[in-house]
Amino acid sequence: MSDTVPVKSMRKDKIRLAPQAVTTRPVAGRIADFDPIVMSFDETSACAEADRCLSCPRQPCVAACPLSNDIPTAMHHIAEGRFLEAAAVYRATSPFPEICSRVCPQENLCEGACVLGKHGQPVALGMLERFVTDYQREIAPETVVPLRAPSSGKRVAVVGTGPAGMSVAHWLLELGYAVTLYEAWPAPGGWLTYAVPSYKLPRGVLHDALARLEQMGARFVFNTRIGQDIAVETLRAEYDAVFLGVGAMRDTAASFPGHNLPGVYTGTEFLLPVYTPAALRPPQMAEPEIGAHVVVFGGGDTAMDCVRTAVRLQVRQGMQPNVTLMYRRTEYEMPAAHKERHAAREEGVEFVYLAAPLAFHPGPDGRIHEVVVQEMALGEPDASGRRRPVPTGHEYTVRADVAVLALGYEADPLLGETTPDLLTHKHGLIVIDPQTGATNLPGVFAGGDDVRGPHLVSVANHDGIVAARAIHAYLTAAQP
Repeated sequence: MSDTVPVKSMRKDKIRLAPQAVTTRPVAGRIADFDPIVMSFDETSACAEADRCLSCPRQPCVAACPLSNDIPTAMHHIAEGRFLEAAAVYRATSPFPEICSRVCPQENLCEGACVLGKHGQPVALGMLERFVTDYQREIAPETVVPLRAPSSGKRVAVVGTGPAGMSVAHWLLELGYAVTLYEAWPAPGGWLTYAVPSYKLPRGVLHDALARLEQMGARFVFNTRIGQDIAVETLRAEYDAVFLGVGAMRDTAASFPGHNLPGVYTGTEFLLPVYTPAALRPPQMAEPEIGAHVVVFGGGDTAMDCVRTAVRLQVRQGMQPNVTLMYRRTEYEMPAAHKERHAAREEGVEFVYLAAPLAFHPGPDGRIHEVVVQEMALGEPDASGRRRPVPTGHEYTVRADVAVLALGYEADPLLGETTPDLLTHKHGLIVIDPQTGATNLPGVFAGGDDVRGPHLVSVANHDGIVAARAIHAYLTAAQP
C-alpha cells in the first residue's frame, strides 16, 4: 500500500474537525475599559485547534510569514501537548512572538494562506502562537532568555527601539556583541509603546520583551535624537557598526482649512496620550478632550485604533458611543485588517465610504463644530494599484466635536538631512541593499519602516534579523 494513502486519509479526517471558538469579551464590558478583548485558548482547546493543521507539504503558511516561522512543526508540538517545544520553534526565528501574535494581521499572512481557509475556517495560528509563548513566559520564564555567545569585543549602536531596533539588538546580543540602543523618546518600544492600544498589546507583554533585552546586556539611552543631539558620524566613530531603525512615526501632513482648530487631532496626537503615562510623553501633549460627536478620517489600522479608542473615551465620560469613520475609498480598498473592522462595527462605529474632509469649521467657543465633507468616486488605479478617489463635486456638512486625521505616517528625513552622503529617497526613506540591510555608508545598516515606509511589526523584525546577520558577517570579516 502506498505511504500516501494514510496521509490523505488523515487529512480528510482533519478537514472534518471543528474549529475551536476564539472567545472575545462582550461588547458592553470591553468598551468600558482598555483591557484585552480576545481571550486565550486553554490547553485542551489549543491541542484541538492545532490538531486541525494538515501539515501541507508546500507549507503555504510558512511562505506567507515574514519571519518564515516553522508553523507546521509548532502545530505538531501543540497538538501533542508539547507547548514549550512549540514556543522554542517560534523563538528560533522570531525574537518576540508574544508580540507578533497579538499585532500581526494573520488573516493577510499565515492564516490567509492556510488551506483550510479556502473551504472554511483556517487554523487559528496567531492565537496558538500567543498561547504557547505566553505559556512559556508563565511556566518556564528561564527558557525565554537565550544563551549568549562569548563577548566578541565589538560594539554596535542601534538607533531606534521599535520592532526593527529590538530585533537587531536581540540577535546581536545573542551573538555576543555589546549593544547600545538610542531612543528619541523617554521610553523604549517605539510605536508599540506610544500608540498601539493596550487592548491589542498589553503593556506588560511589551515590558517583558524589553526587560529581556536588558537581561541580555542591552544598554538604553533615552531622550536622544540621532541627527540632532548626536550625529550618525559620531556613532560611526565610536562604534564598530551602526543600525538605523527609527521607524516612520511622523504623521502625514494635513493642509485642510481649519485643521489646526482645537479638537482636530492627528492620529498620534489622539492615541499617544491615551496609552502613554504623562511622564513618558511630550509635555505639551495632553489627553484629547472627547466630545459627543467624533469623526475619524482614514482607512488603515491606525484609523481603526482611533475609532475604537474614541468609543472607550466616550463611554468613560458617561456618553453613548457616537463615532463615525470616513474613508475616501470603499471597503474593498480599505487596508485595515478585517478583524479590526469587524470589532469596530461590533463596538458601534459607523462606517461612511467615499468621503473625504474638505474643511473644518469652528463653533462659538472656537473649537471644531462641523466638518465639510466632499463625496468621492473611484477613478483609475493609482500607483498603489487601488482605484484613485476623485471628487464628485457634491459636498455636505457633518457635526463633529472631535475630528481625527489618521491619514498615515512617513519617515522623518532628519537622518538623511544631517548625515553626509547617506543615500535616501521618497521623502527620507533610507536606501539599502535588501539582501543585507547595508546602506551606502560602510558599517551602517538600516531596516524597518525608515526603509520601507509604514509596514508590519513582523516585517520590521525580519529586517532586524537580516541586518544582524549582515553586521555579524561585516564585523567578523573585519577582524584581523
